[in-house]
Amino acid sequence: MKIKLLSKKILVALWALSLAIIVAGAFVVGFVGFNAAPDASDAASVEVSGYMSQGGLRENIEAFCADKLAADGYTVREINHYESYSFMDDVLEFVLAGDPAADMREYAAGLQTALDASGIQGLDTAAVTVSGNNAVAAPAYTYVWRTAVAVGVVAVVLFVYVAVRFRLGMGLLSLAALAHDVLLTLALAALLRIPAGMTLAGVAVFAALLSAFLQTGVFGRMRSDIRAAEKEGGKNALPARDAVALSLQTGAKGALAAVVGLAAVCVVLAAVGLFTGIGLTFFALAALVAAAVCGYSALALSPAAFACIKEKSDARRAEKAKYNYASEKKRAKTAKDAPAAEEAAEAEAE
Repeated sequence: MKIKLLSKKILVALWALSLAIIVAGAFVVGFVGFNAAPDASDAASVEVSGYMSQGGLRENIEAFCADKLAADGYTVREINHYESYSFMDDVLEFVLAGDPAADMREYAAGLQTALDASGIQGLDTAAVTVSGNNAVAAPAYTYVWRTAVAVGVVAVVLFVYVAVRFRLGMGLLSLAALAHDVLLTLALAALLRIPAGMTLAGVAVFAALLSAFLQTGVFGRMRSDIRAAEKEGGKNALPARDAVALSLQTGAKGALAAVVGLAAVCVVLAAVGLFTGIGLTFFALAALVAAAVCGYSALALSPAAFACIKEKSDARRAEKAKYNYASEKKRAKTAKDAPAAEEAAEAEAE
């Protein structure tokens, strides 16, 4: 199968589209924020979970627990209802104002006893449980900062490795691709309203690592194929776009297999999360977006961009060879040695 690289116009259009999506995602995050995951709690809370769908059971349990909390001196900041974590349970979350000194897990045990003895009609005491949470999640800025540092470290290591191991142009492209992949993944997560919590930080790091892995693999294969073709072909070596396309034709299979495999894993994890914990489903969906973005970048955008760079580089080298070009350093050395050479020639003539 012959692979045809993106034309320059299409490449510019796709980069512009990516930029537009990133800007739109930044606008949504700035004015609306990410869609908060229902299982992300940033305050002390009490949760009542179980089968509460029949009749007005949920409303009665909600009223009873709210009154009990108020009677015990707690201020309920908000009450959230999350439907069906595992297709069987509903969850009532009572978010409390302030940071209660009491252990809410112990309080939840007392509330469980009171609820069991409440006599609410239709309540199955074996099917409804109460739990408490005292842990306060780390403020968003802490894990956002740590995520930015982690992504930055990956970017620096990737650039240094690719630039030294392969070529400077490949290093710059891999750095641009990593930034593109991480930002586009986060922008799409915001625009698609994928529920996000601290797991989104993990998705950003996952996108950075996957981008580095794919870009390194694709550029490494290109380097070895192009160098081999240049050695064998000499002056008759393939043009830049043809050489890159030929290398991509043989090297894209591994990267594509990796992306498809990761996408399949994400789909399985998303399905498992529906039964074990909805947070896993949200993480898997965001990771699936990251896999698609990184694959598209490594197999379409980066090769086409590198072909454009290589075309200009080959043209400059051909121009230098045509006019027997010498570097500035070599010309300066020649000019410096010229007087000495003339004096030696004159001495020999005498």
